[in-house]
Amino acid sequence: MDDIEIKKLLREASGLTLAYLGDSVWELFVRKFYVERSLNNKNLNRRVKAMVNARKQSSMYREILPGLDPEYKAYAKRGKNANIKSWPRSCSPLEYREATGFEALIGGLYMNRNIPMIEEIIKKYAEEES
Repeated sequence: MDDIEIKKLLREASGLTLAYLGDSVWELFVRKFYVERSLNNKNLNRRVKAMVNARKQSSMYREILPGLDPEYKAYAKRGKNANIKSWPRSCSPLEYREATGFEALIGGLYMNRNIPMIEEIIKKYAEEES
């Protein structure tokens, strides 16, 4: 895909579609981050679970949102404001919406090939968990 096709896809993609992509990208990049640190499987799983859950993603969303460029802020808000009908009991509806916004942001960053920003977010928050 060239940049024009990507921009068109990003304009037309729903917040839930961006979040769907962002969810898998986030987990993959978090796993990669910890694998590169040569942790054993028990520690890998514990740390990944600490980063890949609605409460943590909601917290990151609230911290990151104010500093985002307008384009990326729009992806995040589109995800947060998506028509979400159910959520897990482990978090509040607001936390789940914010987590969906965070995942939509990650999906938008990935589609825009802004991998360094994804890695920067992971590094900042994953090191807090260490």
